[in-house]
Amino acid sequence: MALRTLKRIRKSTVIDSPEAMRRWGREFAKTLRWGDVVAFMGPLGAGKTTLIQGIAAGWGSPSLAVSPTFALAHEYPSKRGTLFHMDMYRLSKRELADFPLEDYLGQGVCLIEWADRIRDRWPERTFQVSLDYWGENARRLTLHS
Repeated sequence: MALRTLKRIRKSTVIDSPEAMRRWGREFAKTLRWGDVVAFMGPLGAGKTTLIQGIAAGWGSPSLAVSPTFALAHEYPSKRGTLFHMDMYRLSKRELADFPLEDYLGQGVCLIEWADRIRDRWPERTFQVSLDYWGENARRLTLHS
């Protein structure tokens, strides 16, 4: 995955199992650098947290990533730095406006579920990952960078 060598890319793939989703995430983690932001979008159950579990493992986190739906943000430290996992799903418009996103930016890698709810606050350089249902067990993953 030589993502850094391309200026603008759009890449889609179909993933047929949770383990394949985690594997893709582990590989994607190899391309991430301190300060990167990844915006995840897709319907409930599409695999956002499963994908982030793979990214956290590939980043070197010894902890299994879990959904921060109620905590809003989890931190996963590793030798490469801190991975911040955020979830904007349950926040009202006012809570979204008050969420301290900018406090996290530049402090590690930020992974944001339901990021379309705060699109106006994304940094210019944000990876976008969209997940869609693609049959009973498969998901289509589209990466924009």
